[in-house]
Amino acid sequence: MTPREPPNLILLLCTDQADPVASVLLNQAARMHCEVVTMSLSELVCEAAVGPLWRWGARTIDPSRTAVVNRLVSIETEEGPLESPFQRRQFWTWLSAELQRFAYVSSMPSVVSPIGSFGSLLDQWLDLPELVRGLRVPMHRSPGMAEALRGDVHVVNPLHLYSLGKRASGEPGSIPHGHIAYVRPAGMLFHVAQVGNMIIAPNAPPQMLPEQRADVVTFTRSMAALSGNRILEHAFFAGEGAPVFYSTCPVPVVTGRLPAYANIVVTGLHDDIKNRGERIAA
Repeated sequence: MTPREPPNLILLLCTDQADPVASVLLNQAARMHCEVVTMSLSELVCEAAVGPLWRWGARTIDPSRTAVVNRLVSIETEEGPLESPFQRRQFWTWLSAELQRFAYVSSMPSVVSPIGSFGSLLDQWLDLPELVRGLRVPMHRSPGMAEALRGDVHVVNPLHLYSLGKRASGEPGSIPHGHIAYVRPAGMLFHVAQVGNMIIAPNAPPQMLPEQRADVVTFTRSMAALSGNRILEHAFFAGEGAPVFYSTCPVPVVTGRLPAYANIVVTGLHDDIKNRGERIAA
């Protein structure tokens, strides 16, 4: 089999240039191993001519030689090119199918998220232990469940991935509509940035044991092997035993502010584009 030629272009699909990943690619494009071109959502919808080759102004984009970094982090409002929720859902579905032809995509859009996601907190607590063997998640209850929770009970809107919620009674019937109750794990909350196989955990508590760090590495390796979302930020509680997973998000809200984040984006993306391209070619 003839080896696939490596990508010679990175296409950054971007709705917010302040997004940490987009910011790194825009400000440090010279560190990447090929040209970086930025396309906004409006330009994608209104200007790009899509076919076997994409054409945009005087530029021709060959999907087989292009790596897409999807940073469509926000849904456009009524003033944007996609006026209704129905149009937006149709567009994300179309775009997801179209991006299948590219040499690399950092994340595929879905009908609920243009940047892709693992869903709500409840979705993640139910689904990810099936994906990653041995993953610990908070003990939790949804409205309507009869069992009471005991311990440091909190209620949280499961759509708010970076909220820990507020303390509440764990008794049945005490969970507000649209919320879930969970027992907040003991220990300190910390965050792990992941780009492909590369990770950093800059705010991990210094007292973490080697075996706890190994548990985090095992989780991120599983995510790198099994997930199509290549750029993520995970939150864990570090107490006794294996860290307890809280959430994962495609936007690095915490770690993306740190100077070290630029290096993980540049190096992690380079390695991931190269390694996944070689795997697809094989």
